[in-house]
Formats: sequence, C-alpha cells, structure tokens
Amino acid sequence: MTAIFTWFRRQTARRQAVLLGSLSLFPPLLWWLGWFPGFVSSDTVDQLGQVERSEFSNQHPAIHTILMWIVTRVWDHPGAISLIQVMLLAAVLAFLAGRLSELGLAPGWAGGLVVAIAALPAVSATTIAIWKDVPFTIALLWAFGETLGFAARPERWEQRWPPIRLGLAVGAVWLLRHNGFLTTVPFLATLVWLRRRKRSGVFPAAGAAGAVVVAVTLLLYPLMGVDRGSIEPATVFISDVAASYRHEPGNFDEAEVDYLASIAPLDVWRTGYDCHDSTPLVFSPEFDAEVIAADPGRFRRLVADTYLRDLDTVLGHRWCAASYLVVPWQPDDGYFHRPPFEIAPNDLGIVRRPISDRAYAVTLAVFRWAEPAGRLWLTWRPGLAIVGGLAVLAWMGWRRRLNGLGPGIALFGFQLANVAVTTPAEEFRFAFGLYVIGLLWIAVAVARLLPPGSRSKSTLRGR
Repeated sequence: MTAIFTWFRRQTARRQAVLLGSLSLFPPLLWWLGWFPGFVSSDTVDQLGQVERSEFSNQHPAIHTILMWIVTRVWDHPGAISLIQVMLLAAVLAFLAGRLSELGLAPGWAGGLVVAIAALPAVSATTIAIWKDVPFTIALLWAFGETLGFAARPERWEQRWPPIRLGLAVGAVWLLRHNGFLTTVPFLATLVWLRRRKRSGVFPAAGAAGAVVVAVTLLLYPLMGVDRGSIEPATVFISDVAASYRHEPGNFDEAEVDYLASIAPLDVWRTGYDCHDSTPLVFSPEFDAEVIAADPGRFRRLVADTYLRDLDTVLGHRWCAASYLVVPWQPDDGYFHRPPFEIAPNDLGIVRRPISDRAYAVTLAVFRWAEPAGRLWLTWRPGLAIVGGLAVLAWMGWRRRLNGLGPGIALFGFQLANVAVTTPAEEFRFAFGLYVIGLLWIAVAVARLLPPGSRSKSTLRGR
C-alpha cells in the first residue's frame, strides 16, 4: 500500500486527478449490479427489437441502435449496453477531472468532484437507462472536456489531435440525437468566429465533425440497410400548435380546424394539451400522427403560421415547457419524468434480475428517497445545477476570468437553447448533459478564481 501511495505521489497532478476520477466508475456500477439490466422504457424495447432482428430504422438515431447491435455481438444481453454506458461515463468523468486539474484545481478536489457527480442519484440512475440520451451526454461531456483543454493550454490549437478529437466529439453529438445538429452547427460556426484572428485548429475540428457525420449517414447506413425515414421534425412543435388552439382558437381558419380534426378530435387538442408535458396529447389513442407523416409540409406550414400570428402564446408555452431547465422547484400541476421504475412490457424476455441483492437494497433506498415531489428540486430537477453554472459564468465574466473558455460557453449555451426550443416534456434525460456541465462550471470557476499562491505544488508541477 505504501508503494502504491508513493507511486501515486510521483504522478503529475493531471494523472493524479484522472486516477482519482476513475473511481467515478463505482457509484453507477453499484446501480447496475442492483438494477440489472438497467432501466428499460418502451423506446428501449423498440430499439432492442431492431437489434434482435438486425433491421435498423432511423426513428431513433440509427447509429445508436447499430452501436447497441455491435455491443450485443460480444454479450447478447441488454445489460451489456448499460455496462458499457457505465464504463464510458466513468472514462469521460476521469478525463474531465484531468482537465480541471490542468485549469488549476488540486487533484483531490478535481477527482473528488467528478466522483461526487457520478454518485448523485440522477446521474447514476440515468447512466444505466438504455436510452440514446446517455451516449449523447457522454459525447457532449467529451466535447466539453476538449474545450477545457484548449482553455488550459491554448497551444493545443496548434497540435494535430486535440482539434480532431473535438470534431469527433461534436460529430457524435450531431449523430446521437436527431436535434443534435442544432448544437453542433452553431457551435462550429461560433468556433470559426472565436478563432477568426488565428484559424489554426478550426478547420481540422470542423473537418473531423463533417467526416464522421458523412461516414455514418452516407456509408454506414446504406451498408447496414438502415430505413432512412425518421421522426418528422415539426412534430416537436405539436404542443405549440395545441397551446395556440386552446387559448386562441379564433386564430385558426376553417381549413386549419378541419386539418386539426383529421389528426385528432378537437376535444383532444383542447383537453390533451399540457404545457409541462406533451405526452397526454401526442400519445392519445385518438391522435393520428400518420396524418402529419403523410404530408409533413402542411403541418410545417401550420407551425410557422402559428408562430407568426400567435407568438406571445407560443412563447408562453415554450417558457412553461422549458422552465424546468432554470426553475428548481417542482410545480404542483406538472410531472417530472425520470427513468421508469418498471421494465416496459416486452416479448424479448427482458426482466429485472439484480446481480446483487445488497446493491439493489441500497440503491432502492436511495431511489425512494429521491422520488418525493417535494425533494425533486434537489435530487432530479436540473434547475439548480444549470442556474449555478450560469451564475458562476457571470461571476467569472465580471472578474474577467473567461479567457479561453469561449468554446465551452458556446457549447453549453447552444445545447441549453436546443433543449429549450425542442423539449416536448419536462424530462431529466433531455437536460442530463447540461446538469453535469452546470456542476463542472462551478469547479472551473473555483480553479479560475483561486489566487495562484493557493494552488498546490503538485498542481503546478502537473501543468
């Protein structure tokens, strides 16, 4: 033990932080052992059915389903997918601990922080949910870590691999959610502007992002026989149209009312609408989304017309739908979606079989403690973390300590705007990456605002 401690002390501060950060593997692993194979929703069942048949559609991002298929070639069980997610999240958190150390945070604090983040109930539980949102979050955190690397050592822009890694990460962000491009494209455009005086690194990053998107969509998808049909993007705004029809029905002419009635009875449009959650409307048995799919252009025009003539109502709805991103407390008239307790009904033989009953007992107690509505502000809702991140960014701006952090701020800002504009319901998974980055911004602020003399010798040596 003494030899291990001596070896550890000889490592650079960054390596110490990475080694300590790697302990973030254990909290979600405990949940994996207790809730094996993980949290499974109806979306998960649909994708696992595609995996079993080796038939891939793009209703969910096909690259995610293909990756699930690849993982299950090694171990044909859904638990293999959730285990890989646990390992990848631990790897990216350890990587982030190293970046925080490079920015000046002592290794113990950097490593301890990411372990604490991994141990949060919302993080550990969501990590073992077999959803595209988990690898998407891992890619987003990887990209964020790369931006912190440039802030710590600007000379990385001149090197070959750091910009390429950043490009690969934001390319994965693009691919792993259908709305991912709404984060990646403006981020890359902002990167060009931020680096306008010295473009080194920008074009390798953009080229790597473009290359991975092209390789997957134009080469891999045809090779795997992917059905290229995907969710109609305009359906994200169904609840915006419903909000306008419920509050200002006189804005709709007779043809538009008839069109709405062809999709669902008008009473469903009125009573199924909930600004906090589009689920009751969209998943109503009487709602026929195939009408929209048959002529998507018509629905897109209706969405555009709704925004143009009833902007105040639409903005009010959008604020209500996205307020969970910055409002910590849980409204009495809303429901906040978390991973489902029960395994979704399926004919694939997927049932919960804990590997460790003790791990299940411990994590079940945590799960139950975190669930009450009066405690969601602390345990699940992302408002505190995101507002905390925004607050420390404002503080660093006031203290003029934002130098080099522009790319990271842009990534965070565009992802926040993306979720705010497209969120159909108040769900943690949509804000998973923002939640973690918000907490990481607090650590970055501490590192940036520490007086140089307060940094440990090992931290200085690691830089």
